[in-house]
Amino acid sequence: MEVPGKQKPKKTFSVSRGSAEDFLLFCIPCDRDGARVPAKGYCSTCKEHLCDTCYKHHKKQTPSRHHILLDQDSMPTTPSVPIVKDEFDSCDDHGDEKLKFYCKEHDIVACSVCVTLNHRLCTVDYIPKLSKHILDSEELNEIMSEMKALEDNYKSQLKRVKDEMKAISQNHDDVIKAIRQFRKEINKRLDEMEKHVVKEADNILLKQQTKLNDLSTGVQEITDKLTEKRKHIDNLIQRKCLDKLFVEMKETKKQVEVMRMKQNQYSRVDVFQTVSFVKNSDIVDMLDRHKQLGELITKKASMGEHVPVMKPTSTPSEDKTLNLEVVEDIDLNSSSENTECNITGIEVIKPDKIVMCDNSGNKNVKCYDTVQKKVVSEIKLDNSPFDVAAITDDKFVVTVPGERSIHFMSLRNQHIVSDRKVNINEKCYGIAYSKDKLVVSCYSISDPGKVLVLNLQGKILQSFSEDDSLFNCPRYVIMNTAGTSIYVSNCGYPVIAVKQLDWQGNVINTYQPAQGGNYLQGICELDDGTFLVCLGQDSDDNLQRVSDSCKPCKITINQKLDSWYPAAVAYCKKSRRLYVSYSETGPYDSKHRIKIFKVDWC
Repeated sequence: MEVPGKQKPKKTFSVSRGSAEDFLLFCIPCDRDGARVPAKGYCSTCKEHLCDTCYKHHKKQTPSRHHILLDQDSMPTTPSVPIVKDEFDSCDDHGDEKLKFYCKEHDIVACSVCVTLNHRLCTVDYIPKLSKHILDSEELNEIMSEMKALEDNYKSQLKRVKDEMKAISQNHDDVIKAIRQFRKEINKRLDEMEKHVVKEADNILLKQQTKLNDLSTGVQEITDKLTEKRKHIDNLIQRKCLDKLFVEMKETKKQVEVMRMKQNQYSRVDVFQTVSFVKNSDIVDMLDRHKQLGELITKKASMGEHVPVMKPTSTPSEDKTLNLEVVEDIDLNSSSENTECNITGIEVIKPDKIVMCDNSGNKNVKCYDTVQKKVVSEIKLDNSPFDVAAITDDKFVVTVPGERSIHFMSLRNQHIVSDRKVNINEKCYGIAYSKDKLVVSCYSISDPGKVLVLNLQGKILQSFSEDDSLFNCPRYVIMNTAGTSIYVSNCGYPVIAVKQLDWQGNVINTYQPAQGGNYLQGICELDDGTFLVCLGQDSDDNLQRVSDSCKPCKITINQKLDSWYPAAVAYCKKSRRLYVSYSETGPYDSKHRIKIFKVDWC
């Protein structure tokens, strides 16, 4: 067993330390007593520095009266080392035995018993013999230098930790400041919106009050005339002024007729109108979908580097190259299902939850948890679903072409629940949601392709369909974030293209893949406003990126992918993850796998 040879430090009790610690030359005898006193002389025989008192008494002591003394001007300027009698440490294995020996082969110190039992064939030296020159040894200098460097490193790390603690506190203050500033901006904007609607209510009140005041004045004037006229006639009756009464009666009769006509006019005046406040549906929808003011984004940072808060780690734009990096490949086949999955619709409803439509014989909608890496819920339908679109963080809609319907569903405690169903007299496939409107692509063998715009009650607001020049098989649809355009991927020959439409159904732009392609599939919008389009073919460029005006944009994938035919696609802006369902054999085969890509721009 290796036994450490470090000696126990000698305990001293200083009575005058403090600033005296800075003395380079101090009295060695006084230091042994625990007091550090500046040196005023030196004994060459003892090789010790002496203070003024010890210097004077050194000659008086019999043992040291013949020692050679040097005064302060002649004494050495390098510190002397006090001579301390060594006390050997005891061996941990052999009680009172002292660690007096050193084994060179094993590089350990040992007692006599250790040497006898374990080191008889080793080269063993007596420690007092070896320690004579230790002060000048290279090994001591090396270990002292190493300890000094290590100490400096730890001091540097301690300083870095303290600096980082300050930086963390400052960063936290900056975050809270940014959050509260954003809250102030929201409050200011809400105050302005409230002020506007309150002013509108005040104007309505003022108009009604003005009309009622005018009406009240008119009614009061007639009432006063009637009262005065009636009192005058009563007076004539009491006085029996019959001639005057006759004349007054005839004149009053005409005036009463006029007053009656005015009364009829006043009675028809409809001044009072109830006013009610209707909440802004966009604001309500936003509050339903967003549970917090923003998100906190962290990254590793060197000291002095600013840590961005509530901002994306990079700035995407259509002129930059989109980089896709494969991070995972999911196999969705389940032992409980007899049919391979055919994922034709994908949507991200939360950063860790994606909803998928299984268009195979399984006829179900699945919820996949990206953290648990498994399907956590599914709901079986009477017919196969095709596409899905998120309405809020826990509500979504699903198209079911076979029954010409749209299903409204919710995710409650990780369980998919069917809320209601709306029947559409069309075979609906792709679906998208924006600002309380649904856009659905429809087609069948007997009916021309069309795009419908519906409200959330299923009422058709608009229908776009002309001839094959518009689209014959509109597959997937999506709306841009601004809500100004509709993008339709048409997969049928000969119109294999993405069409950009306005809300009147007019074609604004068209994108057709340069290499042709035999099947156009899913489409989704990215952070920079560009779109990713899936081509149902096995090639290096079966994922196309186009601008909002249908112009090609640069895209790269970090590795060459084996045979795969992409279909449905969805993108999560919060996690910057892209989800693509695909088949390994052909565009018309089941899509039972999903590739997950990390998205970045350069």
